[in-house]
Amino acid sequence: MQRLAGCLLLLLLAASATAAETRFTCDPPRGKRIELGPSAKSGDAQWIDDDLDAVRPAVAIDGQTLSVTWGSSPTPESKGAKLTTYVFAAARRDATSIVATRMDEATAEIFRFYFGSKVLYKLTTRAPTAAPDGRLPSPFVATYLANCREQ
Repeated sequence: MQRLAGCLLLLLLAASATAAETRFTCDPPRGKRIELGPSAKSGDAQWIDDDLDAVRPAVAIDGQTLSVTWGSSPTPESKGAKLTTYVFAAARRDATSIVATRMDEATAEIFRFYFGSKVLYKLTTRAPTAAPDGRLPSPFVATYLANCREQ
């Protein structure tokens, strides 16, 4: 009897653990990046539409953990496709959204997923360190938005 109760408890815990994670697949994002003009000054910067047709984001949410997969979806003709999954174990969550940030020496990214509209938002900034030719890297700011649906 005790073994049966233990098995039922284990089954219940496993079922609740798998039910807690919610997964979403997203349409190709829409977005723009900012590019500096010939003078490399912010006054002649312009917003450029990005072609993100090959990017297929995915989102998984499990309590306070946010996982975002971002990159080119692999196709037979694209051998260099690259998918990257970021896992944020301490994402900030409230009733309307979950948000997480990722930073390294040169880049900062904010991922925010809105529960009601099922939209993933990504803001990327890159530090304006000079390249060998003296130009600032371009893009140094990009913003993307993807509509998602529950799997």
